[in-house]
Amino acid sequence: MRRRRTLIGSLIVGLAGGCTGHNPLEAWQLSLEKYVTVEGHGDLNKLRRTDRAPSESDFGLIGASRAGFPFIAPRRTDANGVLLGHRLIDDRHWYVYLLGMVEYRGQFVDWPLDDPRVTGIRLIALSGNNGGIDWRVGESTLVGLERYCLPQRERWQRSDPTRTGSDDAPTVFPTDTDVFELTVGPEVVKVIDQHSKAEWTLKLTAQAVAAH
Repeated sequence: MRRRRTLIGSLIVGLAGGCTGHNPLEAWQLSLEKYVTVEGHGDLNKLRRTDRAPSESDFGLIGASRAGFPFIAPRRTDANGVLLGHRLIDDRHWYVYLLGMVEYRGQFVDWPLDDPRVTGIRLIALSGNNGGIDWRVGESTLVGLERYCLPQRERWQRSDPTRTGSDDAPTVFPTDTDVFELTVGPEVVKVIDQHSKAEWTLKLTAQAVAAH
């Protein structure tokens, strides 16, 4: 499957309590589980209709974690999930997301919308299991992160000659230039961003990682 990102999805906010914790991945998982429970009445198919057509469905959480000092140097991490597909794999239905963590750092404000940095990207799959949810969570590799962010840094540097050689470029996830291609094998799911050539893999046979 190839999917070209043309819009940055609207984010779902406030569905999980305690979104100021220090683990944005767990906060995102809890938010998604609560969304399925409350809005979908336990039906995972609700994820195929998060605020838009199924082919454009995303699930994000603003303020998945917060740190720093309010009003002086606040930091906020958003967890932005892109739904890549819904697949039947080994007789189980799996929803496959690419989840990016974007940290915002502010100065003398409590709503830091400037200076974003992508701090991690990982492949995640979830499937229903007797009324619950089984999770498979891939690793966030430095190679994948650097490849994904490189085109953004290069574009930022080209926009101003004085930025040449600087590593202060802001980066976001997702972008409107992403072209995600999802391939599914018997045990492994893989996605490649054709724009940046970054790739991520996930073993569905790995031990489940559940939200706590």
